[in-house]
Amino acid sequence: MLTGTQGEIVKIDQTGKLLNSVTIPFPAPILDAVIIDDCLIGVWLDREFRQARMASLPMDREWEGGASRERLRASINSPGKEEIVPPNSLWHRILDSEPMKIGVCDGNAVFATVSGIYMIDPEANEIWRGMLPRWPEISGISAFDSIVGLTGFPGGLAIWSRGGGVSVLDPSTGLEIFSRVIDFGDSVSNVIFSEDGGWFVMLHEGSFSVMENIEGSHNSFRTNGPVLDAEFNEGSWNWTGWRHDGSLADSTVRVSDRDNVGVSIIGGSIVLANDGSWSKFLN
Repeated sequence: MLTGTQGEIVKIDQTGKLLNSVTIPFPAPILDAVIIDDCLIGVWLDREFRQARMASLPMDREWEGGASRERLRASINSPGKEEIVPPNSLWHRILDSEPMKIGVCDGNAVFATVSGIYMIDPEANEIWRGMLPRWPEISGISAFDSIVGLTGFPGGLAIWSRGGGVSVLDPSTGLEIFSRVIDFGDSVSNVIFSEDGGWFVMLHEGSFSVMENIEGSHNSFRTNGPVLDAEFNEGSWNWTGWRHDGSLADSTVRVSDRDNVGVSIIGGSIVLANDGSWSKFLN
């Protein structure tokens, strides 16, 4: 699945081929999304209208365009407050606080808002809710910190913050079982986990770190620019980003320049650029 900057979504296969036409189910940007049980669970956020939505769209049906932005504006200001819902959604919820991130753990969806962490099953039934993790070492930047990663892994549910805070929760209860702060020397923008490759931590200013496990040490590497997506493939971390592709294998970094900005890498072989074009991975 690909998303655009104004709420556009489209399905693709493993080669990047479009499987349906581009649609806008809800007239707001998609903050984040996951796929569980052949359903897309997405989070839409419009800060201008102060509107946040979550909905489940079945992958085996044609997605349809929803209401216009003008209709959304009118519904907010109307006395009856017409509810705008993405067409063909299996369920739909209005969030009462700003969402930050959504992830998958044990077949359930986990999402973070500015008021807490929540786990729901694929039918939107709440399993548990809890408070946002707190890290005293970085409490001074709490107003500027945010959750950038929610990842299920064999050790539990890992929550990563922009300031380097890491918390592991018990997926069955939501209770914290491990916590630490990692000084990466930069803010964290995204985190990817691979059972074979460990953790790949994307940092804000043109670098990344890799870790075998959350409790251990990290190794950082400079790149030609910010990394925007990565995957572990055949013994190496491969990534794409700001005007470059790169790979890390046996502690050796290889980087190749590209003319555009890579935003997603698929199968270790093809890259989607920010202009919508596809090209071969350059490494």
